Amino acid sequence: MSTVSPSSSQLVQVVPDNQNNNTGDQKVKYEDLVRDSDIFLEHLRALLGLHGNTLKVPTVGGSTLDLHRLFVEVTSRGGIAKVIKDRRWREVIGAFNFPNTITSASFVLRRYYFKFLFQIEHVYYLKQSASSMKSAEEAMHSLTVNLEEGTDEPQIGGVVKGVIDGKFESGYLVTMKYGSKVLKGVLYHAANRQSQQPQQTMGTPPSGMAPSSSQRRAKKKARVAAEVDSQKPKCHRSGYNFFFAEQYARLKPEYQGKERIITKMIGRMWGDLSESEKQVYQDKGVKDVERYRTEMMEYKSAHEAGASASAAAATVAQ
Repeated sequence: MSTVSPSSSQLVQVVPDNQNNNTGDQKVKYEDLVRDSDIFLEHLRALLGLHGNTLKVPTVGGSTLDLHRLFVEVTSRGGIAKVIKDRRWREVIGAFNFPNTITSASFVLRRYYFKFLFQIEHVYYLKQSASSMKSAEEAMHSLTVNLEEGTDEPQIGGVVKGVIDGKFESGYLVTMKYGSKVLKGVLYHAANRQSQQPQQTMGTPPSGMAPSSSQRRAKKKARVAAEVDSQKPKCHRSGYNFFFAEQYARLKPEYQGKERIITKMIGRMWGDLSESEKQVYQDKGVKDVERYRTEMMEYKSAHEAGASASAAAATVAQ
């Protein structure tokens, strides 16, 4: 399964040559850019400050990304802000016929749009001055966070209901519903803060007093039980669990310490997948259920055999 990751380099910020709303050619309009890809690329290079230098066009799915087509597809739907707000990225992606193996197409195209095309949309489609423009990075953050979250954004202190989709060492994968929104994310265990002074628990003898024989037997049983539990098969994972783990490993190096942002991004990426793309991961989940069922049968069989042997040994001892 292949994914595509945009460059982690800093997003380009426009530094216009002058204070005009375009690159100096007052006659060029948005319609001209749509009609002629050569005019579009010429003015795109100028806005990006390349001035005749080669524009390094990224590749997606093994093919060079058609920036002109991406610009037309997005602006024909009202621009980047409206596409995000109306959740029409799937329509934009559909125009490119990417392979089903490209599971992060929505995220990748969005990043590239802000990196290369946000400036030219602002100047020629929205007809705003270059001096009033935010940096591409600031615009991407404000649009993807504020617009996608919508009016029914959960508030601090609000109550949400949800289900646990899976469990891992540090916490749980969950799906929660708030209003009309379905949210997927991660709940982490709170860090254990042990008291400076050790506390005496019930059944623990005071310091200096030897434990009784019954306490020693109880500790031995607990230790044996822990050893048995450590051999218990890991619980099966859902298709979303597999997708989350794959994308988390890819995004973590770029977003160190930003767990909440990563979780939101992965949830949006999952929602943007087509049914056929999701099915790839759902199939993995089905296989993992079978794996868990087989291993649990073996585990229970071994556990019951061990219990029978222990009972037989106790009978002989008596």
